[in-house]
Amino acid sequence: MRNGKPHYVRLYSVASPRDGERPRYNNVALTIKRVTENHEGKTVAASGSNYMCDLKVGDKAQVVGPYGTSFLMPNHPGSSLLMVCTGTGSAPMRAMTERRRRRIGEKEGGELMLFFGARRPEELPYFGPLMKLPKEFIDINLAFSRVPGEPKRYVQDLIRARGDKVARLLADENCFVYVCGLKGMEDGVLEAFADVSHAHGLPAWDELKAQLVAQSRLHIETY
Repeated sequence: MRNGKPHYVRLYSVASPRDGERPRYNNVALTIKRVTENHEGKTVAASGSNYMCDLKVGDKAQVVGPYGTSFLMPNHPGSSLLMVCTGTGSAPMRAMTERRRRRIGEKEGGELMLFFGARRPEELPYFGPLMKLPKEFIDINLAFSRVPGEPKRYVQDLIRARGDKVARLLADENCFVYVCGLKGMEDGVLEAFADVSHAHGLPAWDELKAQLVAQSRLHIETY
């Protein structure tokens, strides 16, 4: 509550696999960026993130949901995943990647390819754990847009740079595509897919996108 009025509901993606953050213990994890200042350095107090981060062990919180079904991981054990995210949009990607990691011994699933963007490396959630994953398990591509002395790089730049593999995955009927992050990334990512499609002889993007949607192979959640 603030000034006698309830806060709006805040939506968070679960960052844990389907069997929980700790299997058989009925728990889940969220990915939260605590906001204490804006990009100009001015102090702000974001209601949702600060409330969540200030909760103590044993505190009770009102929870509603779940909402939507667009980011369900395919049950098909041979499917490949092409994941594009920025910041806390990594939550569902982390859940799917962790699910596959836990089942490495089962030899489940096809290829995993991840495009992950942030302003700087220190702002990238799961940076440490990501670096420990075997390269043969997941193809990780990191884009940083505010590293001093280096050119700005965004996830769409890396999608174009890895066009050969991206095109192959887009054309693979067993590959599912997930895009999650700030609303501002969506157009750039889709334009990059269009460029890759054109450069590698795939159908025009409007046609290919319609096919992906019809086959439930393209899932976009931006905010």
